[in-house]
Amino acid sequence: MPEQTYYVTCAPESEGVHVLHSDACQVFPKQAVEPLGAFDGCDDAFAEASKRYDRLNACALCCPSCYIRGDALGAA
Repeated sequence: MPEQTYYVTCAPESEGVHVLHSDACQVFPKQAVEPLGAFDGCDDAFAEASKRYDRLNACALCCPSCYIRGDALGAA
């Protein structure tokens, strides 16, 4: 898988959760994002974002393998 650049929303979205997106996302946020860098997949990008933000999820469209369903996120 080729490297992609990943970003995380600076301000939390719904329920105080920051969201991880790739640069190829179809719904890339218009709000401010923090660049995380280039990674081979969302797993490493998610791990990097987790160092910066406690409440984190991934975009279901561009990072489906890292996306946590809403009910599972609340249980964490």
